Amino acid sequence: MAALFLKSFLVVSRLLVRRIRWVLLIGFTLLLAGCGHLFYWPEPGLRGTPDQLDLPYRDVFIVNHQQQRLHGWWLEARLEEGQAERGVIYFLHGNAENISTHFAALNWITRHGWSVFILDYRGFGLSEGQPGIAGVHHDAYVGLLWVLEEAQSQQLPVVLFGQSLGAATSATLLGLAPEADQLAAVVLDSPFSGYRRIAREKMSESWLLWAGQYPLSWLIRDDYSPERWIAQRPQHLPLLILHSCADAVVPCSHGQRLFDLAAEPKTYWQDEHAPHTGMLNQLYWRRQLLSWLDDLPLPEFQE
Repeated sequence: MAALFLKSFLVVSRLLVRRIRWVLLIGFTLLLAGCGHLFYWPEPGLRGTPDQLDLPYRDVFIVNHQQQRLHGWWLEARLEEGQAERGVIYFLHGNAENISTHFAALNWITRHGWSVFILDYRGFGLSEGQPGIAGVHHDAYVGLLWVLEEAQSQQLPVVLFGQSLGAATSATLLGLAPEADQLAAVVLDSPFSGYRRIAREKMSESWLLWAGQYPLSWLIRDDYSPERWIAQRPQHLPLLILHSCADAVVPCSHGQRLFDLAAEPKTYWQDEHAPHTGMLNQLYWRRQLLSWLDDLPLPEFQE
């Protein structure tokens, strides 16, 4: 009996040791990786270009403060005769791949009088460097400065549109960038509210990482989390948050949390069936977005 007990004890002990080793190994990997790098899964190069879909566009190259060259696309508004251009959408995409796989999420809006500027963060597509939380926010800011100057030269308003991680980046940018008050509006599609918060939730879904979700999540910097900055957006700036509660990647509680923290004017749309960032695949929500944009108090430019 004693021998059986000892054997069982040794088996359980080995399992516990293995689990602890895995947790420590993952924690050490997080530490070595600088933690924030784990949020980004860039794909170098491009899978294609908009002209393959008969979409007019031009390449844009800008340089960040680290002298890294960033690449983006300007998708031209496709105007019918007599139709006036409405403005520019500055599109910050999600955490994986690059602009060649993300631009299709908004290319439909160019048929409704809007141009789109989509930027690849450092390390994505043709952009130089390696991504990290601080660096990506800096690149988003550099892109904001560029698009505001470009739109001003054409006397066009700018709407900031972020999707998934790009939505989280956009929400933080509103509080960090003094120039955010030059925007006409901001749209956040499926944002998460905090880097530690979403990392902790994802680790809690794994039996391997469940026990270490709190200590490991503290290895991730949280100073750029949108829940810390959303309340500091310019007071006049209209905010729209859309989030599906069928989202298996980022729960809609994150969008709801940001909406609660934000001041007026603000609008929240919720879907019960769409997948992650899938609401605007539906004609109904596209029409709702166009209507919301049409109702914006767009700025008047001096001749």
